[in-house]
Amino acid sequence: MGSTILRPGDVITIASGKFEGYDRAGPFLVQREFDLDAFVREAKKSTPVTERWEATDLMLDIPRQLLEQGYIQRLPCRRLYLGAYDDFDVRDEHE
Repeated sequence: MGSTILRPGDVITIASGKFEGYDRAGPFLVQREFDLDAFVREAKKSTPVTERWEATDLMLDIPRQLLEQGYIQRLPCRRLYLGAYDDFDVRDEHE
């Protein structure tokens, strides 16, 4: 990991996983400057990961931690779903 500096006013989404486990959270508005790589390193120190599923759980929890610590704010947006594979099923998604 290098350095991913996020600055106030940046609009971001946070994604992790692959295939059926893919997750995207957001959009969020960055409230104060921070280094996402450093944040993840600290989160990994405070939540030791010994199993693959624990890493997935931690990745899914990072957006919540950022929200609670005031680094980001959730932005309202309309989420649209197009479908999967060749089955188009256009509709609004609801959280």
